[in-house]
Amino acid sequence: MRARVFSNQCIKGSYYKLIIRPYQKITSIPGQFIMLRPAEAAESGIFLPRPFSIHNLSENGNIEILYKVVGKGTGFFCRLDNKSEIDFLGPFGNGFQINGNVTSDEFLIVAGGIGVAPLVNLAGLIRDFYPGKPVKVFLGGRAETDLLCVDELNKYASEVIITTQDGSKGVTGYVTDGLEQYLQKNASEKKYSLYACGPNPMLSRISDIVGHLNIDTYFSLEATMACGMGLCMGCAIRKKGGGYYLVCKDGPVFKGDEVDLSDET
Repeated sequence: MRARVFSNQCIKGSYYKLIIRPYQKITSIPGQFIMLRPAEAAESGIFLPRPFSIHNLSENGNIEILYKVVGKGTGFFCRLDNKSEIDFLGPFGNGFQINGNVTSDEFLIVAGGIGVAPLVNLAGLIRDFYPGKPVKVFLGGRAETDLLCVDELNKYASEVIITTQDGSKGVTGYVTDGLEQYLQKNASEKKYSLYACGPNPMLSRISDIVGHLNIDTYFSLEATMACGMGLCMGCAIRKKGGGYYLVCKDGPVFKGDEVDLSDET
C-alpha cells in the first residue's frame, strides 16, 4: 500500500515523529507494526522495508510513527517531507490483547527508549477498560533526550517513574532498577499485569526480577526483519524449552515466560 507523508518532524535529539496518510484506511491495535519503504526505492537505495511500531492511528486515518535516526534507512526517512510518498505493508503482528477479563489490581508498563512507541496507546486502552485501577509507568533512557511521550503518558498513568542512566532526569539508573525497587516494596500487596517494550537485555532483566513473583508479563520484542510475514526468517527468537519463534509472525507480543532472552544480555 502507499501513503503520503503528512508531516515528519524532529521531536527531540535524534528522535522523529513521522505521520503518513494512507490512501486506504487501516485498523490496528497497540503493539502492531508496519513495514516502511520509500516509494522511490531505487533513488533512496533502500530496497528492503524497515519495521516500525504504530505509535498512534488517528481518527482521520493518519498513522503516527516514532523513530530514532540510527543508520542509512532512518537517515533517509528523516529527510522525507510532505511532498514524499512512502510504501508500507501491514499492520502485522498480534499486538497487546486487552479486554475486560483481566483481574489484576494494578497495571505496570515498562518502556525503554524508543520502546515507548507502542505503549502510550496501550496505557490509554487500559485506562478505558479499567478506569478505576492504577496504571504505573516506568520510563527510562540513557539521558533526558531519550525520554519520549512523558506528557502523553501522564494523561493515562496514575504515576510515571522516570530513570536515566546519566542522572539527567529522574532517578539515576536503569528503568528496571525503578521497577525492582517498587516491586520489592509492594509485590506482596497486589496482583499485577506487566507490559514492556525495549531492548532485549531490558526485557531479560524484567524476567529475572519477576521470575519468583506471580505477575503476568507481556513483552513486545524489537527485532531486525526484512519482510514482516515470516518469510525471511531474520527475526527468530528462542522459545523457552527449545525451538524458535518468529517475532514478526508469532509476535511481536509474547508472554514473558514464553521466550528465552538469557543470551540477549
